[in-house]
Amino acid sequence: MYLYGRKIEPTPTAIYEVLPDQAVKDLVDEVGGLKYLVGLNKVRVKTSNLKIFIEKIKQAYTRREIIRICEETTKDMQDDKTNILNPSEIVGSVESKLSDINVGKALSSELYKIGSKTEEVLRERAENPNTIPGLEVGFPKYDKITNGGQPGDLIFVAARSKTGKSVTLTNWAVKLGIIDQLPILYIDTEMTSRESEDRILSIITGIPHSEIVSGMYVLDTENGSAKEKIARLEKAKEMMANGNLYHIYMPGFSIEKVTAITRQFQMQHGIVALFFDYLKFPASEMATLKTVKEWQMLGFLAGGLKDLAGILKIPIFSAVQENRSGIDNSRKNAGNISGSDRILQLATKLVFLYNKDEEDIAKDGIEDGNQYLYIAFQRNGESDVKPIPIRFYKNVLRQVEVDWGKKCLKLEM
Repeated sequence: MYLYGRKIEPTPTAIYEVLPDQAVKDLVDEVGGLKYLVGLNKVRVKTSNLKIFIEKIKQAYTRREIIRICEETTKDMQDDKTNILNPSEIVGSVESKLSDINVGKALSSELYKIGSKTEEVLRERAENPNTIPGLEVGFPKYDKITNGGQPGDLIFVAARSKTGKSVTLTNWAVKLGIIDQLPILYIDTEMTSRESEDRILSIITGIPHSEIVSGMYVLDTENGSAKEKIARLEKAKEMMANGNLYHIYMPGFSIEKVTAITRQFQMQHGIVALFFDYLKFPASEMATLKTVKEWQMLGFLAGGLKDLAGILKIPIFSAVQENRSGIDNSRKNAGNISGSDRILQLATKLVFLYNKDEEDIAKDGIEDGNQYLYIAFQRNGESDVKPIPIRFYKNVLRQVEVDWGKKCLKLEM
């Protein structure tokens, strides 16, 4: 950077000559000196791989800094001077040093001068006008009201157990990762990749999930002929192979592990969205239940996901369990979920999925849907809108909006 600032080509010799002091030159000499720099200069790196190598360098620097802090902390803890500090002060001094690393990283990579890219952004938008600027999950009315999933979004689907919140996330992921062929990462805390793929096969083909799992699709049944079903499965296999939906089964998750893997996948595959199924107290942290309440842990996890969405500039779709107080479908709000204040503070979109009353289904007919998707809150858009009717085809695990589904849904491919 010193040479670039003076418009001097950074050749190996020039670099070696402007090293600031002998100590730095000694460090370079340890790894080969001028010969090492010449070797680096001859290496040809693909532009597409630069981001990975840059992240590796930053990672190595961070690790080295943490080792330095650990060594300093070890000496400090053995020094008699720390005897006068209380536990909070001791921990605070270490946290401060670690925080300095994060602050330095943020300043180097996230600093943005307001207005510096406005012209470029407006020009790009003008060249590609779109009524829905974000990622479309395949629910047209929902997409239109919410403007789709946008960079930095943290979107929660709240529902009671067994209502279908994981099915909703899976349907949306299939639309983005397989139909649209966008690179998507799905971190699942409950279902294995095999179980998820069986569900996806059912969603795509319209063949009942039970037939796919049992192998009954090779027989003629009321759900179609064997020949027809096998043909649908062949097409589904091709679609999945051409898609970009990546699934990870992570029952023993932590926000640190989720963050590390998501960052890795974005570097390697350029993922444009993360699905995290779902927000709950990690089994690996059960021992901390004595000191940390569940709502506190959920708030902590939600904060980690929100930070990750902002840093990677991708939308994150997740789900959260609705309290028993949410059984009454008359009014849905943040109070229906654990850690409500923190989750509402962090979420950019909070939607509720719930079943229609049996009386309403009998009166309106199943064609008018058997579920509702209610947008209770969104940060940059209309909230508390009229619930969107959803038709949940439970045997094939497929959900569609009713108005759109009546006209367009075909269970056959």
